[in-house]
Order: sequence, then C-alpha cells, then structure tokens
Amino acid sequence: MLRIIMRLIFILVCGYLIIEWFPITYPFQFADILVGPIIYPLEFFAASLAFLFGLVVSMQLFQEILQHWYKIVKKKRGKR
Repeated sequence: MLRIIMRLIFILVCGYLIIEWFPITYPFQFADILVGPIIYPLEFFAASLAFLFGLVVSMQLFQEILQHWYKIVKKKRGKR
C-alpha cells in the first residue's frame, strides 16, 4: 500500500513539474507552443523528462491495480 501511495505522490509531483516547466503564456497562442521549446530548451527538456517518468510510473501503477483487481475477481469466481 505504501508503494502505491508513493507512486501516486510521484505522479502528482511530475504533473506539477510539467505545468511549471512547460512555457505557456496567456492569452494562449499556438505559435508560443511551437517557439517555446526553441527559446527555452532546458525547461522543455526537463518538462519532457517529467512527463515521460510520470507516464511510465502511472502505467506501472495501472498495470499493478489491474493485476490486483484480476486476482480479486478470480477468487470470487472460484468460490462460486
């Protein structure tokens, strides 16, 4: 259970870092998204890594939850 909570906290931190590091200005303009990585390459690279790590950890967490759910369903069917 502690492992799941730690993964959830890591996913939330990665999401926060993506929001902070990816340069989006308001009012929103499409050209800023295309030019932003060129002007701020370090922030874009860091946001990309945070997104990648968050995605990998969330997929592992999703797979683990599906496996637990499958075991629970399998036990219930075995009792019938």
